[in-house]
Amino acid sequence: MLFWESGLVFNVLLIAGFLGVASLLRRAIKPLQTLAIPACIMAGVLGLALGPGGADAVSYDYGMLESMVYHGLAIIFIAIGLQKPAKGMRAGGAASMAFAIPTMAVFQGFIGLGTVLVMGYVAGEMMHPGIGLMLPLGFSQGPGQALSMGKAWEASGMEQGAQVGLIIAVLGYGWSILVGIPLVAWGRKKGLFKPPGERQDVQLDEDDEPLPPPTPGALEHVTIHLMMVGVIYLLAYGALELLASVLASKPQFAAMIWGFHFLFGLFLALGVRRFMNRFPDLTPKLDNRLLGNITGVTVDIITCAALMAVQIEVFKAHWLPIMIITTLGGGLTLVVLLWIVGRAFPEAPFEHCVLLFGMMTGTLPMGLALLRILDPELRGVAPINAILGSAGALVLGAPLLLVVLPMPVASWPDNYPSGGWLAIGVMTIYLALILFGWWKFGPLRMAKPLARLWVTLDEDAQNQRSA
Repeated sequence: MLFWESGLVFNVLLIAGFLGVASLLRRAIKPLQTLAIPACIMAGVLGLALGPGGADAVSYDYGMLESMVYHGLAIIFIAIGLQKPAKGMRAGGAASMAFAIPTMAVFQGFIGLGTVLVMGYVAGEMMHPGIGLMLPLGFSQGPGQALSMGKAWEASGMEQGAQVGLIIAVLGYGWSILVGIPLVAWGRKKGLFKPPGERQDVQLDEDDEPLPPPTPGALEHVTIHLMMVGVIYLLAYGALELLASVLASKPQFAAMIWGFHFLFGLFLALGVRRFMNRFPDLTPKLDNRLLGNITGVTVDIITCAALMAVQIEVFKAHWLPIMIITTLGGGLTLVVLLWIVGRAFPEAPFEHCVLLFGMMTGTLPMGLALLRILDPELRGVAPINAILGSAGALVLGAPLLLVVLPMPVASWPDNYPSGGWLAIGVMTIYLALILFGWWKFGPLRMAKPLARLWVTLDEDAQNQRSA
């Protein structure tokens, strides 16, 4: 019994059991397959319903689940950073994806923080700005980053920040499913997409040669890939520990640094990948499929864990601001995407709209799950553009994560709400610069009529020719 006291093994086994039950339910109940609800989300909802916050049929350690989500986020970013980039794609859609992701994240930050500021004036008492900033973190970045930053912001006075971040991320999943599926049905009815057989197939320029069998006594290929992820995460921990010790006199900033652990891991992984490409004889050969499998397994586990880790009591304590922020954020995200995507993606605009809505209210896997309703084999250009555009989105969005979002939190409470309004102004300028760059260096065009919600670049070109 001694070896079970930490709760880690039992939590992992519970997650495995819930994932197994969810997988069986998807196989047995065909409507669940038609709706394309990911099994990991079903497993998390099942765990939440049966856990301490629901029927109380099973008990588990909330703190351990939050820790799994926190560390799982870094593993995902490191595994992605180690992958070999794909080649051979047209730049238009990928460039639009690189601009679209940070555009929507900044827009959500503007909505979330602005809503909290207005509600503070109405209530006569200011709320912590982190509650509003959880909108872009929970919706567009997912539960891992929302929990990570929420936990870091607890040091600045955001009560139960990790739980607030998880709850907003879970509500984002709800928007992905409850609004995303009707969005797909609406597009089908309007004829806004072509069947998979009528689209141009896309082949990635990947090295399909399988890895050779390991020599006697050598590490297994899976072990090597896990070892690389682990070593890079260990280096990231060392860098974080060093930086936190330098900032020991400023505990709020030191705590915030630990919230960016995934970015440290990603940048180190990108550097290691460049080193490996330059010295292939000295380093092991990595396989994108195995790294993708590590990413997929980790996404399944932390998504289930994040849903299970939600504490209903925390939601009850903050339900009003959370519901107002997520309702405004989800509704306006849908409207803005419908207006801008058709004007920015030369190919398969509706597929990109569906994918982006899933990504900007949930995660990339959630967006792909919605897209599979239209494109079951994911043969179109949208998923490839999402992968290619993510690297550019990371660069364009880095100032938002590293500088802009922490600004109002750092100003709390002595220089707030002035620090919040300053951040609103910076986000407005930042959003304008991204949109200008998207128009100047990408395919974004102000297709007319501007008052119409959905207009594609092809329709605009036809209207100009007829005029």
